[in-house]
Amino acid sequence: MKHRLLRGLLLGALAAALAAGLSGCVFETVDKLYALPVLPQEYKDLQATIETTMNELGAEYATINYGSNTSTIQLLDMDGDGEQETAAVFLRVTSAEERPMRVCLFRQGTDNTYRQIHMLSGEGNSINSVAYEDLTGDGSREIIVSWQLSGGVHILSAYNLTGSEADELLSTAYNETYIVTDLDEDGKQEIVVFQQDSTGEGYNRAEYYEYLDGVLTMSSAAPLTDGMRDVANSKVGYLSDGRLGVYVAVEMENGMITDILVREDGGLVNVTRDVETGASLATARSYTEVGATDINNDGVLEIPRPQPLTPLDPENPSSQYLIYWQQFDSRGTGSTSCITYHAVSDSWYLVLPNGWDTGNIAAARDDSLSSRGERAVVFYYWPDQDKNDEPKKFLTIYRLTGNNRSARSKLAGRTTLFSDSTATYCAVLDESVWDCGLNGDELAQRFKLIMVEWATTQRSAS
Repeated sequence: MKHRLLRGLLLGALAAALAAGLSGCVFETVDKLYALPVLPQEYKDLQATIETTMNELGAEYATINYGSNTSTIQLLDMDGDGEQETAAVFLRVTSAEERPMRVCLFRQGTDNTYRQIHMLSGEGNSINSVAYEDLTGDGSREIIVSWQLSGGVHILSAYNLTGSEADELLSTAYNETYIVTDLDEDGKQEIVVFQQDSTGEGYNRAEYYEYLDGVLTMSSAAPLTDGMRDVANSKVGYLSDGRLGVYVAVEMENGMITDILVREDGGLVNVTRDVETGASLATARSYTEVGATDINNDGVLEIPRPQPLTPLDPENPSSQYLIYWQQFDSRGTGSTSCITYHAVSDSWYLVLPNGWDTGNIAAARDDSLSSRGERAVVFYYWPDQDKNDEPKKFLTIYRLTGNNRSARSKLAGRTTLFSDSTATYCAVLDESVWDCGLNGDELAQRFKLIMVEWATTQRSAS
């Protein structure tokens, strides 16, 4: 555990040594090539200081469960001057019956040595998450710690570290998750805490904490959708009228709903939640393989509204969907920005032209050659509205992963859409079946890879 701080330096130095040795310009003996790098003295001193503190406390390194800051030793620039002057170390005192968790903060002095300046204590057996944000607007960052008491109960604390003592700005219990954002865009970060009702009254809520009179105060709260099982994730993004909002994806019994929160003069407001039903029905969906994202790269988040395609077999419901992407404004009014077909298992999607008659289109998978590294999605078209005739395939998109993928992508009629070191994507377009308004080049422009994003249901800060 104690070598985590040094791992990056070791790997970097080793990589540099290997690069030099293989360049043809520098030749070293085997002993020199594999010798560990000499670490800067300040890091040796920091490690020694940490070990002394751990011995005095009878502590071990603590686990951080979620978020982007999960290392047990973190080097930080807390005052915004570009220098990492602070080290945060996360510990658990094994003999302590109360408040066993510790966050020890060490600051580097002018002599380059680290000295402990603060020690924060908390309940539980692990730290759920940690974040560093400017909550007061003074240019320095505060530390936000979520102490995990049990599987569904946490204490969220925030501390100002600019003085000789660590001032606690916030301490509140919560059972879901939280997100940090400057929702009113005043230069200070606020915290939005999500709570699931535990009384049976059905009042799930988002609590809005902002810095007022020296502390973080819950200045307002907004209801979340009734009957939610869990807050799957949350994300900050712009709405179609330029306002900033928090998109909260909540899991329901039969799918997903997205609540959209904005900051009005009167406080936090859920602009998509219908008062009569208690839910944001305009964002409800049962198909959950994709999530909210800026699908068309215009700076506004879209929410997916999946619609099943016409089934090839009228007696069996379709398992294929088109995604109608909805943008919402700060009044909760939605509009469709584009329509896509997502082949999630093959990691691609297609942006449909506006002129397509989606009611006369069907799709089906063809994985008959998957053992040879070829998977496909076939699109069909009915030439008449009544669908009396058999549908005909007009477009097939292939994902090729076999060793012969380059050769198979060049088979007659196939147009390459995208290729990288792991897969080649190509298509066959039969314009004699239906003039869909696309040629090979236009099809390639509308073909996109699915990137790892919010759709993967990643918890923002539990």
